Amino acid sequence: MVARLTGDSAKYAALAPRMKAIADEAARLSDAYLTAIHDDVSAFDRVSAAYKLPKSTDAERAARSDEIQNALVGATDAPMHVVELGLQTSRLAMELVDAGNPNAISDAGCAALFAQAAARGAALNIRINVKGLKDAALAASYQRRLDDLLAQIGILTEVAVVKAERATERTP
Repeated sequence: MVARLTGDSAKYAALAPRMKAIADEAARLSDAYLTAIHDDVSAFDRVSAAYKLPKSTDAERAARSDEIQNALVGATDAPMHVVELGLQTSRLAMELVDAGNPNAISDAGCAALFAQAAARGAALNIRINVKGLKDAALAASYQRRLDDLLAQIGILTEVAVVKAERATERTP
């Protein structure tokens, strides 16, 4: 919305091409978030199915364990994608806070906050799934990646929100 309002305004005509690109990217991200919801549901279903596999014999227990591990990787990858989308969204929000129409800056700040909330929610799922991974190196790599992404999102969100708050303050 901020990109469209800015890009459609004659006052910001010089920014119109970049604002159109941001609006297009935001639409792509919106679609990607919706796809990610379905991917996460599918990944969870696979984990649930893996835990229901038979475990009467050693061979069944081994096959079940392997399937659980594979399913947990998928169930970690799906929300990790949401965190990655959150970083992309946060970057766009930050750009809009700096360059967007000042009358819509609050919405850019909200976009950063929403992206951070989505990423932090996905992080909860990642952490619970990583706990079940037997491969300690893989679990640690997921945790490092998650920590890095969340840190970047946190910084971008904090800066975007502070800038939006300052832009919306009433001046005497």
